[in-house]
Amino acid sequence: MRSNNTYRGLLRRGEAELSAAGIDDAAFDARCLLEDCAGLDRTHLILAYGETPDEAVCRTYSDRIGRRASGEPLQYILGAWTFCGYTFRVREGVLIPRPETEFLAEKAESLLPQNAVLYDVCAGTGCIGLSVALRRPDVQVYLFEKYERPLACLRENIMVHSAQNAHAVLCDVLQGVPAGLPRPDGIVSNPPYIPASELPILPREVRREPQQALDGGADGLTFYRALCGLWFPLLADGGFLSMECGELQPPRVAALFAHAQTEPDCYGTERFVTAFRKGT
Repeated sequence: MRSNNTYRGLLRRGEAELSAAGIDDAAFDARCLLEDCAGLDRTHLILAYGETPDEAVCRTYSDRIGRRASGEPLQYILGAWTFCGYTFRVREGVLIPRPETEFLAEKAESLLPQNAVLYDVCAGTGCIGLSVALRRPDVQVYLFEKYERPLACLRENIMVHSAQNAHAVLCDVLQGVPAGLPRPDGIVSNPPYIPASELPILPREVRREPQQALDGGADGLTFYRALCGLWFPLLADGGFLSMECGELQPPRVAALFAHAQTEPDCYGTERFVTAFRKGT
């Protein structure tokens, strides 16, 4: 890509390269990358279509198009992604936020009473729990993560958003909650849920995400059993546990609990299970 290309020319070349590499949303990805390289939003990029970008923009864009064509996820290249209207830092080694997962933040926000405590288990970037913390400053949110890279990313997102009511906790969720924390009124979790045997046949981009964020054990239900046995009993009476699941998993996950309901995602696929702890 030479410096005498216009922005329009750069965009067309980038889209063509991504299309040839089999990238499904080539036009969208090419535009997102050019906006980021040029430091322009969509409107200002359109207005600049006939202008000539400088050499640094051309070089950076060419490099990022090459990375995307190789299968590196767009979100890792950009280093950030939007979730529930907030921008979160995202980097290699961390599960990428997805739009359907916004359901969990919205569900928690609607169910939590005033001055409540929320746990986000297997927090990753923290996008679920932090979205609730930012929308509900009366709620104290504890975000549990085991692995170094996502934990560092989570802490960075807490700092970037100045979320003083959000607290990162180093924790192996399969071993249960650390002592000394307040009892939760709600728990949200998007745990690993892909059966181990299916990991090698995932789409190449998904395989670029961390295996520990995907591997749900032999049948995909390892973390749901831990959530049921170790975390659910911690809930205050009337509290809830809301979880994302893989396709076909919601009935099996719901069966682990006495009082649970399943709900679809934004695409109409049954995706979520919310279990309630009834008072005794």
